[in-house]
Amino acid sequence: MKNLFLIFTLFYSLHILQAQSYNISGYIRDNSSGETLLGATLYDKQSGKGVVSNEYGFFSIKLKEGNHVLVVSYLGYNEVVQEINVIENMKINIDLNPNSNSLEEVVIKANKNTKSQTGNVIAGSINLKPQDIKKIPALLGEPDITRAILTQPGVSSVGEGTSGFNVRGGNIDQNLILLDEAPIYNSSHVWGFFSIFNADAVKDTKLYKGGIPARFGGRASSVLDIRQREGSNKKFKGEGGLGLLFSRLTLEGPIKKDKLSFLVSGRRSYFDLFFPLMEDLKNNKVYFYDLNAKLSWDINENNKLFASGYFGADVMKLNFSETGDEETSEDGTTQNSDETIDFQWKNTTATLRWNHIFSDKLFMNLSGIYSRYNYALSSENSGGGPTGTSATNFTWKSAVENWILKPDFTLFQNSDTKMRFGINNTLYRFVPAKVNGNEEGVNNIDFGTEKGLEIAPYFSYDRKWDKFSVNAGLRYSWFANLGPYTVSTYNPNLPQTVSSITGSTTYGKNKVIKSYGNFEPRLALKYDISNRKAVKLGYNRMFQYIHLISNTNAALPFDIWKPSGFHIKPLEVNQISTGYAYDTKNRDYNFSVDAYYKTFKNQVEYKNGADLFLNENLETQLLSSDGYSYGIELGAFKTKGKLTGNVNYTYSVTKRKTTSQFASENLNDGNYYPSNFDRPHIFNLTANYKLSDKWSVGSFFTYQTGRPTTYATGKFQVDGQQFFTYSDRNAYRLNDTHRMDISFTYTPTPKEDRKWQGSWVFGAYNVYGNKNAFSVFSSLRNNQLRTFQYSVIGAPIPFITYNFKF
Repeated sequence: MKNLFLIFTLFYSLHILQAQSYNISGYIRDNSSGETLLGATLYDKQSGKGVVSNEYGFFSIKLKEGNHVLVVSYLGYNEVVQEINVIENMKINIDLNPNSNSLEEVVIKANKNTKSQTGNVIAGSINLKPQDIKKIPALLGEPDITRAILTQPGVSSVGEGTSGFNVRGGNIDQNLILLDEAPIYNSSHVWGFFSIFNADAVKDTKLYKGGIPARFGGRASSVLDIRQREGSNKKFKGEGGLGLLFSRLTLEGPIKKDKLSFLVSGRRSYFDLFFPLMEDLKNNKVYFYDLNAKLSWDINENNKLFASGYFGADVMKLNFSETGDEETSEDGTTQNSDETIDFQWKNTTATLRWNHIFSDKLFMNLSGIYSRYNYALSSENSGGGPTGTSATNFTWKSAVENWILKPDFTLFQNSDTKMRFGINNTLYRFVPAKVNGNEEGVNNIDFGTEKGLEIAPYFSYDRKWDKFSVNAGLRYSWFANLGPYTVSTYNPNLPQTVSSITGSTTYGKNKVIKSYGNFEPRLALKYDISNRKAVKLGYNRMFQYIHLISNTNAALPFDIWKPSGFHIKPLEVNQISTGYAYDTKNRDYNFSVDAYYKTFKNQVEYKNGADLFLNENLETQLLSSDGYSYGIELGAFKTKGKLTGNVNYTYSVTKRKTTSQFASENLNDGNYYPSNFDRPHIFNLTANYKLSDKWSVGSFFTYQTGRPTTYATGKFQVDGQQFFTYSDRNAYRLNDTHRMDISFTYTPTPKEDRKWQGSWVFGAYNVYGNKNAFSVFSSLRNNQLRTFQYSVIGAPIPFITYNFKF
């Protein structure tokens, strides 16, 4: 019996020894620059297990003792096959070499399943690399992230030259736009024609529009997560572009090789340099500039430190000279009436991140973030007058600021199980309006400063079985509107108007005016029918505590942000989505179908004729509304061959209705009506064709249902003055829109002994000059009411750009 026990003990010990597993962890990096690669795939041939590097390039996989063959791949890089002998926990860094072929060949040959949705648990997510963005024809040839996002299914805008984008029925303020984790409040330059993101400084762009991971919150419809490049820690290099109206330059390199690197990237437009050639514009200025910067310090194998920032600004100085309105002053001199209007809006962000590896299973990222968006509008009229005292001026300033502290932890329990948890702490500061001037009615207006505090702990759990995968998460968000602030009180039996104010309550510094707390569950499920087919199901609930107040067709830089509080409730959005993904046998083609249904509660809507300009009691102009949106999105990608690209079609419906307890306030008698960006049919086609080793052509075509609008339907007269009557809200539609863009790229054969590489890109935006309607306006012609549709761009816009690297 004793011998039998010894034999059993020995057998069990050998079994345990044989089954011993160890953790293999480290970073996946670019061998030429030392930058970490996020979303790289590591696959173990022996066990069939695989992992993906996180947004900081870190991976962890659990393997049994013995010999293993690891296969590592990433878009645009040569695949690496590495053999390892696992006898203990190991830390290894895997370096990938960029594919030496041209950009077009990289997309054709490398990582054939890059557009596959079969491996992603979360439905409705889109990943764009810089090379994807740069291949899409853009206005004036400038690679543009926002325009690239607008080529994807489920994404739209209200028209050309507008700020932001709409995702699955959501307003533009319902998109959380992050640049190195810092929130961006205005993502455009020049009234929406260009985005603020310099593609040369961007490493990765990911849009979540279906399932949204629990670590994200604060917005209700989508997350656009943009990561800046870290800069090469191997050698100094640069790239840039020279265009007709603006240029860009990026420099990067090691401060201390393999340890400390930098990246600086800037852009500047020079529209205004041509203004002196035109008499009517010679005293005007219109330009933008931006600067991206990043420092990356590889302290040791367990610690990395990153400091990054962005600063960008738009400047518009418009001079209006009334030379025909000369007046004589008391001293007998004549004076002209001159008015100067100065617009400026700016974005500033700063992010400090610390990556720390506690063990081969536990990874931490600690982020401290500052974000500020501010604008100023000033007007000066130096017209003088007979007494010399009629000169007027005013300045209007507004801002929103964030201070954020966010510790985030990832626990790699094993190759199939991962947990992520942390807490997001955000302090908001809002300055709605400060006006100084000497004009009657706008003299020294100060609406004070509003503050908000949002604290949101979260936890998510990722698990993969043989064919079934789950991503489950829970986020709890608590928001408080803080003083000092004075809140008006209203007669509850009357609609909120200035005349129904019964008093006010003043709250002291940091006193809670109103607080809200809500659970935000997230769930994503995936079942693999085979290794090339998968079905998905997801649900998420989101709460949004800040709101963009704008009743214009397209949000302007001077619209204001308001926190939820005593009179404005937080927006609640619930979304259920499902999807199917299919790859052909060789993964040359990838197909996806996504469907969703969303409900909106407590959306901000505007009363008819709402006056938002410098209104201290904004709540008197607002209504609460509920709504819904549903749709289906079809997408197909071709990723191999001389012809590559994608085609997608979206059918969607987005409606809302106001929910005031007073029937007289409700729009359209309280019935549902289309939202401003309800566009049922959107068809997009993007194609790239390699003509030869030196030439390639890219094109983009879109067709979209015209957006809803409100028409003037009649006129009446009061005391000799004409007024219009209007239809129900959004009872009509603009004409359908369509546009085609094209670009040609010429890349000379690079010389082996030259570091400088150049290429030419030229083409045209809106090739056949279609006048796509943006808005409507009405006027009286021969005492008859006439309504016209207005187009922002109604002609082809050619461009030429020289891009270079060294």
